Amino acid sequence: MNEAGGLADQGATLVEPDGKPRGSALLTSDSGSTGETEPKNNPVGLLILAGLLGYLWFAAGFRAFLFVVALIVMIFLHELGHFMTARWTGMKATEFFIGMGPRIWSFKRGETEYGLRAIPAGAFVRIIGMNNLDPVAPEEEPRAYKNATFPRRMLVITAGSMMHFIQAIIVFTLALSFIGLPDRESAWEIEQLSALDNGEPAPSTLAGLEPGDRLISVDGQENLQFQQLAEYLQPRPNETIELVVQRGDETFETEVVLALNRFSDGTERGFLGVSPSFDERTKEGPLAGVEAFGDVTRTAFTAIPRFIGPAGLANLGSLLFQGSEEVAVTSAEANERPISMIGAVRIAGDPDFDWFQPLAMFASINVFVGIVNLLPLLPLDGGHAAIAIYERARSRKGKRYQMDVAKLLPLTYGVVAILGFIFISTVWLDILRPIS
Repeated sequence: MNEAGGLADQGATLVEPDGKPRGSALLTSDSGSTGETEPKNNPVGLLILAGLLGYLWFAAGFRAFLFVVALIVMIFLHELGHFMTARWTGMKATEFFIGMGPRIWSFKRGETEYGLRAIPAGAFVRIIGMNNLDPVAPEEEPRAYKNATFPRRMLVITAGSMMHFIQAIIVFTLALSFIGLPDRESAWEIEQLSALDNGEPAPSTLAGLEPGDRLISVDGQENLQFQQLAEYLQPRPNETIELVVQRGDETFETEVVLALNRFSDGTERGFLGVSPSFDERTKEGPLAGVEAFGDVTRTAFTAIPRFIGPAGLANLGSLLFQGSEEVAVTSAEANERPISMIGAVRIAGDPDFDWFQPLAMFASINVFVGIVNLLPLLPLDGGHAAIAIYERARSRKGKRYQMDVAKLLPLTYGVVAILGFIFISTVWLDILRPIS
């Protein structure tokens, strides 16, 4: 919304989108920015942007490219929610841009300029008169956001997050209904055997296991899922474990000594050398998408304070100074460290995952972005919503109270600094210490 429509574009605009400095750009819009001159397009910039997308497809693969396109669509739909509700409620929107920085292509329809900007770090919709710092021509005062009724302001300012939640429910529903979850009973049918990193046979091969075998139990524990089995085996290099294996109609027991194997992230852990088959799946009904949305929402409410609170910021800071020689990522770090969009694209593009994983990740990102964007802090949308609620509470006997937003500027700049730190640190860590 305005210059801060979603989490992806939070820390980008202490300056105007065209690069010109402006002291309160985080809180204001520019009601006359599209009326003075016709849009000037930059075909070279458009070709460069298309080339970068083409290179992404070539270098990272089609899945990663498709995930990036999905993220762009996610940001577009966030801003579309603001734009459409602003139009429906009679507010004036002067710009609708994908990207930040210099304009590379645009066109004007009616009172709104639509287009692309050079830096793919977010998007924005300009609505006139966001607050008292945003001057509006007298004849346009009735169409300013700040002068709209409380219900209309709340609808417009929360529409972006609502679009994220709608996307999440739809994607979860499609993934669960058409792809489905791995069947718990078939999750540990062995699809293939893996060798050690030095090329020697893995314990699974030495024990005579074969593709198609089903692991019934490991040290007496039945129905272990992939992550549970990995967490059980990895701390036990050189230890002997007991397996109960089903092969066809026969069931037999065998003992295996786990090897010490070096993984791609540089760590050395216990290793059996089997990969599971997830071919058999259970498809869920439409309500499963809503249930998954609820589960991820509950997780977000506990995870977000841990990630962006004082402890989470301190943890990010300590990781930044560990040095490039410590490239191994522990499971504890993976659970406590947020990932950037670069990390998400890399994981989603992993060909070892089926299509359920990137779809579920995309839906989860929508949930997290939607909730973070509703935090009652400027320049997030939730900050504008909090101002609307405060002004409604302070209004008396038909006299409208309007808050002096200038008093919130120091806090706003602090929030931008924190968001900028999280953005930079997570990108850096996803490059230096990627999570598998």
